[in-house]
Amino acid sequence: GALVRFTVIARSEERATRQSSLLDVFTTRPYTLFGATYVVVAQEHSIVEKLKSKIENFSEVERYIEKAKNKTTLERTELQKEKTGVEIKGVKAINPANNEELPIFVADYVLATYGTGAIMAVPAHDERDFEFAKGNGLPVKVVVHHFGYIRKEQILNGNLLNQAYEGDGDMVNSGFLDGFPSVEAKKEIIVWLEEKGFGKRQVQYKLRDWVFSRQRYWGEPI
Repeated sequence: GALVRFTVIARSEERATRQSSLLDVFTTRPYTLFGATYVVVAQEHSIVEKLKSKIENFSEVERYIEKAKNKTTLERTELQKEKTGVEIKGVKAINPANNEELPIFVADYVLATYGTGAIMAVPAHDERDFEFAKGNGLPVKVVVHHFGYIRKEQILNGNLLNQAYEGDGDMVNSGFLDGFPSVEAKKEIIVWLEEKGFGKRQVQYKLRDWVFSRQRYWGEPI
């Protein structure tokens, strides 16, 4: 995948003079970058404390984090559960692909142990993001079109979807990537990110200890 670098700015300052921070996001699907409509950080992410003085609703964010700490990892990652979160008001993330300002949320369905502890949310093409966006009235922007999924005319008109599409297809609403098959678009966007200094190609490994629950006198069932 790729490590994508988002600039985080304080809304209260003039854009030309804003002090910015950087937020790194790892994604295996960087070709969907144009479809990102918000950013989510884990409750443990350091940027929350780092931007404390810029966050307009810090007490609300802090209360949510304290409440979310009581949930187990299994509860936070359960696909069928309701996705909860709170917007970090007063700061925005800049999408490097189109320079759009994206809201930032802290939510319980993103884990600090996965990737960088932050995600670019593409609700049209990720089921968890779609459920969260639907529950919070956030925009859904289709960037991968597949025949039979939804008519291209509907996509370009911005019609809302009933579910996320996570497969391959042809790129739409994606600037210079339009018309590329998504497999080829992945290569193109990584090259572009590296040339512009907005990110880099990266292989991310997930390594962790795992405790087996079925321990008996005969040992673990491996």
